[in-house]
Amino acid sequence: MKAVTTEQIRQLDQRTIAAGTSGEELMERAGYAVAKAAVEFLKRHDSRSALLFAGKGNNGGDAFAAARHLAAAGCEPTVVLFCRRDELHGDALTHFQRMVGVRIAEWPCEPEAASVIVDGLLGTGLQGDVREPYAAAIKLLNTRKIPIVAIDIPSGLDSDTGEVRGVCVRADVTVTMGLPKIGLLKPAATDFVGRIEVADIGFSREFVDEIQTDIELLTASDVSALLPPRRPSAHKGDFGHLLVVAGSEGYTGAPVICAHAAARTGVGLVTLATPREIYQIVASSCPPEVMPRPIAFDELTPNYLSRFDAIAIGPGLGQKPEVQKAVWKLVTSGAAPMVVDADALNALAQGVAALKKVNGRMVVTPHPGEMGRLVGKSAKEIQSQRWEIARGFAQESGVVTVLKGAGTVVADPTGKLWINSTGNAGMAKGGMGDALTGIIGALLAQGFSPFDSARVGVFVHGLAGDFAAEERGERAMLVSDLILSLGTAFDALD
Repeated sequence: MKAVTTEQIRQLDQRTIAAGTSGEELMERAGYAVAKAAVEFLKRHDSRSALLFAGKGNNGGDAFAAARHLAAAGCEPTVVLFCRRDELHGDALTHFQRMVGVRIAEWPCEPEAASVIVDGLLGTGLQGDVREPYAAAIKLLNTRKIPIVAIDIPSGLDSDTGEVRGVCVRADVTVTMGLPKIGLLKPAATDFVGRIEVADIGFSREFVDEIQTDIELLTASDVSALLPPRRPSAHKGDFGHLLVVAGSEGYTGAPVICAHAAARTGVGLVTLATPREIYQIVASSCPPEVMPRPIAFDELTPNYLSRFDAIAIGPGLGQKPEVQKAVWKLVTSGAAPMVVDADALNALAQGVAALKKVNGRMVVTPHPGEMGRLVGKSAKEIQSQRWEIARGFAQESGVVTVLKGAGTVVADPTGKLWINSTGNAGMAKGGMGDALTGIIGALLAQGFSPFDSARVGVFVHGLAGDFAAEERGERAMLVSDLILSLGTAFDALD
């Protein structure tokens, strides 16, 4: 799903209206999508009370339409108006006049209690920092421990840069219209947008296809299209054999997590190669579907590696010089498609340019600290330039790059970026990256390209994390909960 600038969405609006869909109708559809999101929160709280904050622009008009739909659904909406009634005009005025069964209050006021708040104060047309009375209202909203649904973009967020313009609504859900705005996906916006829902309000596919952008939001429909059905006559040989090279003294959990996640991702066979000194510990912890093997690096010969369809290397390997040297030799051998993570990434810092020898058969999955070591920057610098650094590394090295973190970035060597839309703060725990390595490795072994393995892998990994959070809660969920949720995630995409 293409991510667009403010100017691109403005032009798309204009073209759609010129082609015969009125602005009034677009606002109607937007209001319905917002009301639907608000109702989901009301159902959870067994409540009917909704509070909608509305400015005088198009976001306010969307809020008026949403209030009417909420009233029609049996809810009890109250609109708090941030302008005089005679300041309303155009489509916003039309929808204001259509509101039936909606209580209207004017700011300043003491908003009544509600179970959901809809933010329709400011939209993509914001210029400069948020001014009064909006700033005071936003501060008030952020003190309420009530779910907030933002219309199109949280009020106070720059729709191109993702930067906060003085003060910004902290939304639980942002219902954005037609296409996601680039600012919603920027790292700076992460703590404000909540879950992004893209509402289809009827933009022409022809018009959307003509938009030029190298940034896309990774969605369920993208991933579903890449997952083929399994033939009833299929056997394990049809789904590949993955070799996981992982583990060292003190790091016996990482190889097990990686291999277990791979086994849950549909690969036919998983062999886990781990050092002899920890073999007994690892073997006793492995699920029975994984085949652990005690092995030394000098045994990873071309003849041995030729039996595998893909390799996942790195989790828990340690950073001993001899290990790093062996990893570099293996990674640059081009033995099979591979995903490189964790300690194995440190070996790559020996020479990024040499990675072009692998001929586009590799995925690297660094977190900000590991990416920093690869490009000679601090983790803080990486976080401030996530998109640019991921793109630059993929182009320079010629390998698909997955820069992990909130809004995981997938960059391919052409410079195109995909921003993941799944995942949650409960995944900020040890072992989550090891699971992702296993998932991507399993997809590579099944014949997915490195680019598709990365896109499917990060989306499914995050989606399984979302299901795990629903079941266990973000604070308590573990990587083992995520792995057990992989089946639910794949089922949701079929």
